[in-house]
Amino acid sequence: MVQEWLLELLAGFGKLFIHPVFYFSFLLAFVVGMFRVTRERKDFHTRVYDIYQEIRYILPSSLFIGLLLSIAAIASGLTLPLELLNFIAAVTIILSVGGFRLLSPAWTIGLSLLIFAVSEKTGYTFIPYDGLSLSKILMTMAVLLALLLITEGLLMFKRGWQGTSPRLAESPRGLNVGVQFAQRLWLVPVFLVLPAGDLTSPWPWWPVISIGAETYAFIWFPFLVGFAQLIKSTLPELAVKATGKNIITVGVITLLLAVAAYWVPLLAVASAAFAFISRIWISRRHYAYERNRHYFFTPQPKGVMILGILPHTPAKKMDLKIGEIIYKVNNMEVNTYTEFYEALQKNAAYCKLEVVDVNSQIRFVQGSLYEGEHHGLGLILAEEEKGFVAEGS
Repeated sequence: MVQEWLLELLAGFGKLFIHPVFYFSFLLAFVVGMFRVTRERKDFHTRVYDIYQEIRYILPSSLFIGLLLSIAAIASGLTLPLELLNFIAAVTIILSVGGFRLLSPAWTIGLSLLIFAVSEKTGYTFIPYDGLSLSKILMTMAVLLALLLITEGLLMFKRGWQGTSPRLAESPRGLNVGVQFAQRLWLVPVFLVLPAGDLTSPWPWWPVISIGAETYAFIWFPFLVGFAQLIKSTLPELAVKATGKNIITVGVITLLLAVAAYWVPLLAVASAAFAFISRIWISRRHYAYERNRHYFFTPQPKGVMILGILPHTPAKKMDLKIGEIIYKVNNMEVNTYTEFYEALQKNAAYCKLEVVDVNSQIRFVQGSLYEGEHHGLGLILAEEEKGFVAEGS
């Protein structure tokens, strides 16, 4: 029995690498990276991150959560027909036309569940499930939706605010102002049980969410989870973490509704509709909040504000942060890009900065400069006449 399980798990692991969604995720991240680099060059005449930035985040952050979800899925025997999993993958690929913005599980899995439920209700069945329990299939989809929605919120809270892309936008007064664009794609591989194969149930209670099958197989299925959020009125960390918390809350409520569907099957559809609508509400609420607030990244009356920091530069090594304001460079007060550049040239090998951080606390940073360093310190700064410019460009 143990050997059979190990072999089946190994076979399920191998299925991840032959699934089209696995490779599609990297292609999608590459294409989105190209558009981002084009936008950064248009706004600042330099790219902030290279074209592979989005690819780097696809797996490392999500593997551990995917492992936890896999343990829960195997222990409870979350079971779905392969045809239905492939339908979810197809919906995901279709929604990815808009980039990462529509890849929340609330929309990819939620929409799949609603389409499947409506098709069964109206008699237009297009996904075979061989007489398995429809109510249990819908419940399993709802539970999976909720778990992945919680995963989305956790990943946003932990990682979603890192590595945001600076952009230029036009204010109502026609001035160039800075904004931040947070976007991320994660591939969350989850072990699921297929209702066909050579395995038999090892325990009387497995799978917990039974759909009538007697033999089973495993598949490590790749789910795509993504988001995109424009931030103008505050720091990316604050905005993305707030959105992540809201999504976690919606995910928990969705999970409670999905579990309750064990006794009231209609709640499976209700949970998907709730998640779908709530995720739209979260996005619209952020948009409405931002629309009525003042821009955060604007030229300052005193000092110059940091909108972007290029990686692998002295600014990054000195641990400067976006949103901080540089008051002095080499003991010289700076209020414009020109003054900043002139003060930096005062000492071509070393610089000392007086910085006001995002908590309005003054701190002093210093570091060495080396000949050939890209764009001097590697900052994107506010300039009254030019909007935001790459320092040194």
